Amino acid sequence: MVRPERRTKADLAAAAAIVVVVSIAAALIWWTSDARATISRPASVPAPTPTPAREVPASLTELWSAASPATRAPVVVGGTVTTGDGRTLEGHDPATGESVWSYTRDSDLCGATWVYHYVVAVYRDGRGCGQVSTINGSTGRRGPARSSYADPRVHLSSDGTTVLSAGTTRLELWRSDMVRMLSYGEIDARVKPSNRGLHSGCTLESAAASSSAVSVLEACADQADVRLVLLRPGKEDDEPEQRFVPEPGIKPGSGARVLVVAHNNTAVYLPSPQPRIEVIDETGVTVASTLLATQPSAAAAASQTGSLVTWWTGDALLVFDASTLTQRYTIAAGETMAPLGPGVMMAGQLLVPVTGGIGVYDPVSGANIRYLQVTRSPSTSAVVPAVSGSKVIEQRGGTVVVLG
Repeated sequence: MVRPERRTKADLAAAAAIVVVVSIAAALIWWTSDARATISRPASVPAPTPTPAREVPASLTELWSAASPATRAPVVVGGTVTTGDGRTLEGHDPATGESVWSYTRDSDLCGATWVYHYVVAVYRDGRGCGQVSTINGSTGRRGPARSSYADPRVHLSSDGTTVLSAGTTRLELWRSDMVRMLSYGEIDARVKPSNRGLHSGCTLESAAASSSAVSVLEACADQADVRLVLLRPGKEDDEPEQRFVPEPGIKPGSGARVLVVAHNNTAVYLPSPQPRIEVIDETGVTVASTLLATQPSAAAAASQTGSLVTWWTGDALLVFDASTLTQRYTIAAGETMAPLGPGVMMAGQLLVPVTGGIGVYDPVSGANIRYLQVTRSPSTSAVVPAVSGSKVIEQRGGTVVVLG
């Protein structure tokens, strides 16, 4: 029998040192990991799916409210209403406001939106607003995540199937599993010298997306006017198909903005020579134009609901067909009433926040059916509505209010 090798004190000391080093390394990895920096409190039971309303309620009263400066529109998904404040996301019971689940990280929220049954939360780190977590709206359990370079501030939007994150120098379009479909603009380390995109001195002024396209207005230092860039996913996510549409006479910082992208069409607001909305197809051709009496408010907001796109200009609501972006009608301000934000569909009718209440309208003709009284504090921000069952949820500045 071969005698075992004799272990010396030096061998034992070396082995002990290795164990200590590995333990310290593991502790450091854990200490700096996202897992240690995250406090997740899932729901004890999944939230039930709300039953769609069969009719608009006869009256509405305020049920509860909560601070939510991290959202720009109500995040209603998975049977809960999600609010974002500071570093925490919280899923609430729509009826009571009770906290069903919560999710907190050790950095500040840049914003929150939704896609399918997920809440999408974007957090800030040393590379900008690029730390992305998804949380199941019903259970509060974590879903897919991603991390990338981003601007210090981003504007989040979603059509329910994809999420657009747009900053002033860079944008990305994500699928529901957080895989990047498309990116455009500056990057921290250009791997492919042949990559096209923004060059130094360009700014993304406004952007919107559908599930398969992104449109962005950009201003470049070497160009007098802004241009519209129509983007489609290419062979690689960082090499999208691009079509440039000049916008002569539209100066940087003039307030021009992309309102919505629907199918192959893009609606943009252009302020001069006369304020107007132009609809531009995928080839860059203007297929429709609507003149505006006045310039819109800086707080103007658009939404897509059912088969409609609604755009609140600050004193009126313009309603468009979602498939073609042709205008159907305008809900204008009256002597005692004015629209306060975009609309939302409930039980086959269009609900619009108005002065002192919510207006109920025929979605086809725009005819007013009735008004529901609602008391609100004066605000210059858009009142952005959503629905959950028979409840109406409003984003009023940095606060979410639930009516039922």
